[in-house]
Amino acid sequence: MAPTSAGRGAKSSASACRILIMAALPLEVRPFLRRVKARARRDLGLPAWDWKAGGAVVALSGMGQAAARRAGAILVGRCRPELLVSVGFGGALTPRMAAGDLVLGETFWHYSPDTRELKAGPQPAVPRPLPLLCGALKQAGLPAVTGNLVSTSRIIHKGRQGEPLAGLPRPVLDLETGALAEMAAAQNLTFLSLRAITDTAAEEIPEFLHAAGDPGGSLGVGAAFRWLAADLRRLRDLLFLWRRSRGAARQLARALTILWPLLLAAGRELEGQPAQKGQVDEDPHPTQAGLSDEEGHGQVEAQDAQVKAGAQKGLGGKAPPAPVPPGRRGRPGNDRLQDPDES
Repeated sequence: MAPTSAGRGAKSSASACRILIMAALPLEVRPFLRRVKARARRDLGLPAWDWKAGGAVVALSGMGQAAARRAGAILVGRCRPELLVSVGFGGALTPRMAAGDLVLGETFWHYSPDTRELKAGPQPAVPRPLPLLCGALKQAGLPAVTGNLVSTSRIIHKGRQGEPLAGLPRPVLDLETGALAEMAAAQNLTFLSLRAITDTAAEEIPEFLHAAGDPGGSLGVGAAFRWLAADLRRLRDLLFLWRRSRGAARQLARALTILWPLLLAAGRELEGQPAQKGQVDEDPHPTQAGLSDEEGHGQVEAQDAQVKAGAQKGLGGKAPPAPVPPGRRGRPGNDRLQDPDES
């Protein structure tokens, strides 16, 4: 299904791009931004970056479906992409999924933990067949599968609230994909969602983080300290799983490095015409596609520091609340997140 004029119409604005990549948190895309030597964009009203070999913009929305809808409406209107990509962390619900596994969304669902209602979401067209994309990741040595992405209104307790999801093959929890899939379908954009597993089926998110993604919820350092004060042994778990999140972010960076040229080529096929003046008409590998921009890197570093400190509370246009990794019931024996690229 080719995008309509809303997705590929007049690209006269300097803000236009073929691919819009959206994440909730700086940590989720920071390693990728480093790989492509990203440069900050100041014209989109939200934290955003592009890079020299172009064709794509990476932007942050904040956590939750409400934040994703707000940011998506702004970014799609200004960037006029052909392809919308949702990337980030996800929680596994089946034991066969390990930390660091990559999941490409095959179907999209909405789940209410209050009513236990599970509803199928729209299925926007994909830019390339998922088996082809999954195969490219596997060929590069990355653990990749297709799965069912289930977006919830807030982080849930899997043991108490996840039973209605047990019938789905390879279900993965997140907070934003459902809203972005709806937007892609409404705008007639192709859509792809990529998630890296941070918490396995045997692990639970700490309860003080369950308000994440809830428009009426609030997160802060105080809640984290109170949760830790109740049992100081929890600090070891948080540090271990924080490292897990960093590893998952590196997995996302590797995956995007592999997928980006394939997706950019798919955008050209959908566009069906040469790149317009001012757009890049070449397809180098992302690792060869950088322009050093200390200002852009400085912004990424500053936002990552804010995440670690847990100091940010706003969502709209600001760095989102600091993510703290999920609590665990047992440390997995197979941790795939050791990174040879990082000493």
